[in-house]
Amino acid sequence: MVFISLLILILLVGIEGCKAQKVQTSQLQTDVQTVTYGSGALAQFEKELTELVEKVSPSVVAIYSTQEVSVSPEGEFPFFFPFQIPQERRSLGSGVIMALKDDKFYILTNNHVVQKAKSIRVRFDPHTEREGKLVGGDPKTDVAVVEVDAKGIENAANRIAKLGDSDKLKVGQLVIAIGNPYGLERTVTMGVISALKRSIGITQYESFIQTDAAINPGNSGGPLINIHGEVIGINTAIVAEGQGLGFAIPINLAKWVADQIIAKGKVTRGWLGVVIQEITPEIAEAIGVKEGVLVSQIAPNSPAEKAGLKAGDIIVAVDGEKVREVRDLQFRIMKTPPGTEIKLSIIRDGKTQQIKVKVGEMPEEVSFVQPREQASDIGLTLRDLSPEEVKRLGVKGVLVVDIARGSLAQRSGLRRGDIILMANNQPVESVSEFFAKIEKAKSEGKDRVLLLVRRGGNNFYLVLYLR
Repeated sequence: MVFISLLILILLVGIEGCKAQKVQTSQLQTDVQTVTYGSGALAQFEKELTELVEKVSPSVVAIYSTQEVSVSPEGEFPFFFPFQIPQERRSLGSGVIMALKDDKFYILTNNHVVQKAKSIRVRFDPHTEREGKLVGGDPKTDVAVVEVDAKGIENAANRIAKLGDSDKLKVGQLVIAIGNPYGLERTVTMGVISALKRSIGITQYESFIQTDAAINPGNSGGPLINIHGEVIGINTAIVAEGQGLGFAIPINLAKWVADQIIAKGKVTRGWLGVVIQEITPEIAEAIGVKEGVLVSQIAPNSPAEKAGLKAGDIIVAVDGEKVREVRDLQFRIMKTPPGTEIKLSIIRDGKTQQIKVKVGEMPEEVSFVQPREQASDIGLTLRDLSPEEVKRLGVKGVLVVDIARGSLAQRSGLRRGDIILMANNQPVESVSEFFAKIEKAKSEGKDRVLLLVRRGGNNFYLVLYLR
């Protein structure tokens, strides 16, 4: 639409200008309308666009990886074959050359393109293909780095992509995606930045750039560039059910991960050892706090536990910088070097406190003890009301912190932010009391419990199903 509107404007300006010009002939006077094609703003834009693509394209490569997968034997009687057969699966993706060091290219791509690969082949053009080596991958961000011998590659130094600054992006900016969708090498598509800081639930650390530039299978790992020819994102995912819904990892995050992989083969992250969640409108109404993140769980022997953090604390700032959502705290701690002491501003029992925490190093696997307020079989996470909350709300009960999707609790109609006051017409003043009543009902063979719930200042009854 932008191009069409611009073209119409150029044509109208040209036509109106030419109407004022008259050419005399020996027999009659006529208006001569002349439009000069191939000039003006549109032509200049097209010229600059093609030059930009020509400049960036050499840094884009196709990546073919082979993984070994196990499959069950097919046949009419598969139970006769209690084993699996290894098979090779070939994956296609894209990559962008981010550095050249000691005659080696370092190529940014997605981890899902090359993870568990037996072999990696990198194609620079239809006539040049090299074996690649996986330097390292990070499933938590879906970033990986592949190393390739650059000796003998023509104009190797000119193939290095220029990396931009994704922190300065704005919605509406023009972007270009280059990659190898369905094996169609160096396909170019164009669009705009549709949104920033998107979370779609495919990795642990997400702050995706959303774009309507066409992205398809095979584009994964390829660059998203701005009109200056700078890489501002690594194309990663699409929404299969929709059109114009592509997502790219911000280049600042991808580079932070890649630099660590190149330097030491792995990613080191700061770690507090907490499970945090957003403060929803329902929870905000129940606890009287609208900004910050709610701590719902603490890992044993973690920096958070050693510093005295507790479930139910609300973290509102780190070293004086406000925390408005989970992503703010998550990325801030991730990039904090282990051993660094930080100051957390928290709200506990309605009062603001300052807690100093020495950030640890995130372990490969984090183990959380199942908290006593978690009922995995019915999908409820609860916590006790603080004395301040009891005084302010004028009730005693337990707060619903979270509800598992599709669980018995959700099907029963409970919501986050609800306060459970009674179970089977008996008062509930603590989480342990509530679950004691649930276990008693189960032991008596009951399949439901009558709850008195407070929501939005109103009390009502609902039935909690136990099976």
